[in-house]
Amino acid sequence: MKTRKMLRRCLCLILVVAMLAGCGSSGLQERDGKKNGTATPTAEVTTPTGEPTGDVTPTGEPTGEPTGEVTPTAEPTPGEATPTPAEVTPTSTPDTPTPTPTLAYKTKEEEQAAFDKFLNEVFVYLIGTENMNVHYILEHPEVYGIEAEHTIACEQMDVPTTSKEFIDACADLYTFNYDNLTKAQQINYDRLDYEVQFTKRYSNIDIKSVNNFLMASNNNCVNSILTALTEYPIIEKKDMDEFLLDVAAVGPYMDDLFKVIKELCEVGACPTQDMYDTTLENIETLIETEDSVIVVAFKANALAGGFDEATVNSYAEELIKLLQDKISPAAEKFRDNIKSLESYISEAKGLASREGGKEYYAYLAQGKTGSNLSMEDMYNYLNMKLEKMVTDFRELYFKDMDSIDRMENMKYGTRDFTQILDTLKRLTAEQYPATRDTKYIVSALPTELCVPGILAYFMSPQYDNPDRKVIRVNPLNEDSDIELFSTLAHEGYPGHLYQDEYFRHTEGYHIINNVLSYVGYQEGWATMMGKNAYDWATNGDTTVAFMFDFDYTYSNAVVAACDIGVNYYGWDLKQLKDYLGGTLFGSGDSTAKAIFEAVTSDPALYLPYTFSHFQCLDIIDELMAKGMSRKDAYQAFLEVGPASMDVLRKHLGLAPEK
Repeated sequence: MKTRKMLRRCLCLILVVAMLAGCGSSGLQERDGKKNGTATPTAEVTTPTGEPTGDVTPTGEPTGEPTGEVTPTAEPTPGEATPTPAEVTPTSTPDTPTPTPTLAYKTKEEEQAAFDKFLNEVFVYLIGTENMNVHYILEHPEVYGIEAEHTIACEQMDVPTTSKEFIDACADLYTFNYDNLTKAQQINYDRLDYEVQFTKRYSNIDIKSVNNFLMASNNNCVNSILTALTEYPIIEKKDMDEFLLDVAAVGPYMDDLFKVIKELCEVGACPTQDMYDTTLENIETLIETEDSVIVVAFKANALAGGFDEATVNSYAEELIKLLQDKISPAAEKFRDNIKSLESYISEAKGLASREGGKEYYAYLAQGKTGSNLSMEDMYNYLNMKLEKMVTDFRELYFKDMDSIDRMENMKYGTRDFTQILDTLKRLTAEQYPATRDTKYIVSALPTELCVPGILAYFMSPQYDNPDRKVIRVNPLNEDSDIELFSTLAHEGYPGHLYQDEYFRHTEGYHIINNVLSYVGYQEGWATMMGKNAYDWATNGDTTVAFMFDFDYTYSNAVVAACDIGVNYYGWDLKQLKDYLGGTLFGSGDSTAKAIFEAVTSDPALYLPYTFSHFQCLDIIDELMAKGMSRKDAYQAFLEVGPASMDVLRKHLGLAPEK
């Protein structure tokens, strides 16, 4: 998923003015940011490892996170017993020693087969039985012995219990001899070991420090429900029957959802005015019946699945009646319940202002990036990259002072999604590692589902139906056609769609990879590809390509640094303004308030698109420094596949993070 730069303004022009005035330095290293806030204990709904989720749909990062991609990776609904920590490396407790293997197999081949069987068993445990999650991963869950249920759970989590259950489910991992596994299996071993070790260290994390993430401004729980229902894969006739059952489950889910939202408010995790207003706005979309976007999307998905119009219309009539009789009344009740919470609306607060909030933020940040670095190192790394971007800009600009004018006047020439993607697909085939040819669906999102700040997203296909690849584009996006070109490169070729397709046909791909989330790797790659696409869009004008990338990346990286400042260091609005005063944004009140609101509503949202992006660029540079061509470095990166940064670096022959 690609997100809009935080503030729509041409930073390149601002920087030129700043340089000519002799004040272009960002001054980002001048603050240590180590401020303490007041502690306010709160409660939250979490997955078994403590990460909050408001999603009904298994969409990994597209729940408002510039997670760049809406990948149905079986992310659980609030309270669902899926104890996957999504690759977070904690910093507090020492690693638990790995047990010595105790089981013996007659041959390596026998042990390798047993290991694959073990991974299948862990996958079944992780995916659970809720059909809304299962269906996004599997068209035929019965092949894995899964009996899907048409219910949606939303309840408080017992983190110690669910963590223990996850650790127990993975216990047999350590009975295998690592050296007897194939290289591809060793990567999956390391992925799962990473998850287990994290869960052991953080099984007792205090999860009562989160804000009211279910009402997040970027993508709240209601928007997640709408996305889950409108993107529902319809491949076989049974899917239409199951869809109606899943829609029916939304009604009682909303009652449970409100109870949890209210509990969060009562313990101090209160929404801001923007969060409250956005949630109510989304509920109005859910209340619609005959003109419902759910009905429109259902028809489009069913017709695309090859079903005749008469059959589709018949099911659509049942859907309309279900919405009228069950969902709309439940949504109206939910709206009225949310309105009763108006007295809880409060000023924005960072996680650091809550008891245990700093540790919780570190958990979120490391989970979304897959990095082992401490928050201090992450913050300093971002600031170092920001300063380098400013320095690089100065050097390029003074060598080519006409570049800004060329940037302002340059156009790609079309905004046709399919035409752009076809061009990107051809260029990718010419310059990137070869992969299987595949089709895709690209279309504009219904305006009712457009989330401010999200430019587009990619829906990863089901494991057993790999050819249904979907890209949705925000039609309200007013960026230039060159920015649109970059956005479609991020989501399609050579970004998310290409990376997903490439990995699915490597030796190491296993179905368990569909339920392990590595947003840092995925968004790091896709953001790199969006950056590279500027060279294509500008016909090889590398200076102007840099200007476009600078405008996007610098903006988001500043917001990401502010995110750490507010949610980890405890900056108040004044401290945030002081920080911004040393950047190209300046210390204006409206800018500071907008950023403060954004980072408190969705903590750690921008880190995968900035911090992880820079890390992935560093990895490619290190591989090339060892003698690889850029194309070979990309191939090595793609063949390891999504993983935490240290697992990725290990299997690329690079030193751990530092």
